[in-house]
This record gives sequence, C-alpha cells and structure tokens, in this order.
Amino acid sequence: MRIAEIMKSPVVVTQKNRAITHVRGLLERKDINAVPVLEMDGEIRGIITSNDIAKVHDDTKPVEEFMTKKVHVALKETSAKDAARMMMKHHCHHIVVMEDGQVIGMVSSMDIVKLFAEQ
Repeated sequence: MRIAEIMKSPVVVTQKNRAITHVRGLLERKDINAVPVLEMDGEIRGIITSNDIAKVHDDTKPVEEFMTKKVHVALKETSAKDAARMMMKHHCHHIVVMEDGQVIGMVSSMDIVKLFAEQ
C-alpha cells in the first residue's frame, strides 16, 4: 500500500515566527501531534512536534527556536512499509509527504501501526 492511501490531508502547517502558544492551540484543536513549519512560499523549514513543545517554558517564544530542522519526507508513491522503515531508521514519528515541492500530506507512526494492525 502507498502512503498516499493513509496520509492525512490537508496538512495543518505553521510558520517559524509564530509563537509556541499558537502551535500548542493547533495541536489541541486539531488533535494532532506535529505540524510542518513552512516559509510563506511553501518551502519546508522544519517540523514541530508535541515532544518539542513539551520542552518549552515560555509560550511566547517563536516556533523556530524549538522546531526540528531535519524533516523526513517521502513521495506519495512511497510504500507504507518503506515509510515504516524510514521511521525506524531515523527514530522519527512523522513523515511529510511532498509532491512537486509542496507539502500534500503527513503520515505518523500511528497511521502505520493502524494499517498493519488492520491487515
């Protein structure tokens, strides 16, 4: 199965200059654990996760100070098995799905677990 079939889309995103309080609210309202950090032109700059935010003591600080700059990306044609391998190799829980330089989806480790648990 391809990750296009299990990815979440559309993707909730943020910008690097937004305050942590904004992202904390996004995560709670949308019931998600991570958001890609994009430039205004759509270029990906990082990812901020609930684990990153848990380390923050001042919610007025910008996302850029706490985001993970190394983002693991895949194409929508990537198999779910390859996505799982990527997560294991890089010890990450989220993969951003890209097409033509644009973010089109996100896959979490829980999406992969659900897929294999339901087979």
